[in-house]
Amino acid sequence: MSTLAPVLRQRRVGQAGSQLGFTLIELVMAIVIIGVVTAAVATGVQNVRGASVQAESGKLASAVRYLYNLAVVSGRNQRLVIDIDARTWWAEEQASADPCEAFLLPGQDAEEPEEGTDQRPGRGGFEMTKSQLLQKTELDKGIFFGGVMTSHDTQPVDKGQAYVYFFPNGTTEHALIQIRGHEEDWMTVEVMALQGSAKVHPDKVELDTIAKEKE
Repeated sequence: MSTLAPVLRQRRVGQAGSQLGFTLIELVMAIVIIGVVTAAVATGVQNVRGASVQAESGKLASAVRYLYNLAVVSGRNQRLVIDIDARTWWAEEQASADPCEAFLLPGQDAEEPEEGTDQRPGRGGFEMTKSQLLQKTELDKGIFFGGVMTSHDTQPVDKGQAYVYFFPNGTTEHALIQIRGHEEDWMTVEVMALQGSAKVHPDKVELDTIAKEKE
């Protein structure tokens, strides 16, 4: 009996050491797996955010092309309204059917608009478009407007409402519309004045680009 006791004690100690070693290996593996999964999830979330900004930019670019054609077909001024604070956009149509007003540019009313008021073409004002494709649309959660600059603005608009006008003669305004997600996730929708199309830039285009063109 005395001879077997040391042997049994050695086996038990060896078994305990093996169990302890196995537990440490499991712990290290668990930490590695958690790290890999966390990195994958973070990458996936970033990709989703980027995809959301890209999707919202695409919707806005499609609205620009549609409004360009709608202005020509309807014979009335159209405008894209961007509410920066509310993170929404929609389209409006000139209420008046007077052909003399249809080709007036912003600020060319018979009477100069008061300071701080919207310089809109024509005297008939604007009303919500009847097109179901251009009703009020809210950006996806976590997506915001960075700012807007058009050829009729004297400085970039970063709060309140901004307007991009489309005319029946087949022209529109040169405009830059920034859309952002998180951190460096930016895109810019550029409205091409003479083409009625929109170009989506995969980065942040500085709004003062248009201001420099007017100098």
